[in-house]
Amino acid sequence: MNRTEKQSQVDSIRDQFERASLSVVAEFEGIAVAEVTEFRSKLREAEGQFRVVKNSLAKRAVDGDDAQALGEFFKGPVGVVFSYGDPAATAKVVKEFAKGRDGFQVKAGFIEGKLLDAPGVSQIADLPSREELVARMLCSMNSPISGLANVLAGTVRGLVYALSAVADKKAA
Repeated sequence: MNRTEKQSQVDSIRDQFERASLSVVAEFEGIAVAEVTEFRSKLREAEGQFRVVKNSLAKRAVDGDDAQALGEFFKGPVGVVFSYGDPAATAKVVKEFAKGRDGFQVKAGFIEGKLLDAPGVSQIADLPSREELVARMLCSMNSPISGLANVLAGTVRGLVYALSAVADKKAA
């Protein structure tokens, strides 16, 4: 690989780190190609991407950047998971893939200017998805309004029952 190709790779990796809402560095060894292909397709569904990187180029890509702290984790056979959507959804895919595979170990993660260790990435995976959080918020906002509507409807319902009873009494 000549110098311009290397610089092109470094720029590409740097661009991915800048665009990603979550980056996870993982060591992988002895994993079948079919498993990695399946992992990549699941990541695509969660708006993520898995890229095997050359350590020296990845170190150069994060050098002088917010993600510079990840540089120390580029040792051995590593790949980087980039999340371009919901970080929790991508972290869930990574956590699920790592479960039961000794050859795939999360080394570190990077989110919003903060370095995460492997348990930190796991905690991100345990968070509810964005859609679930929005649904919870809307439900909590809707609850007081529903309660008020029920109270007001109860008063009107009581009046209707009283009028109905009076009408029945006069009819008899």
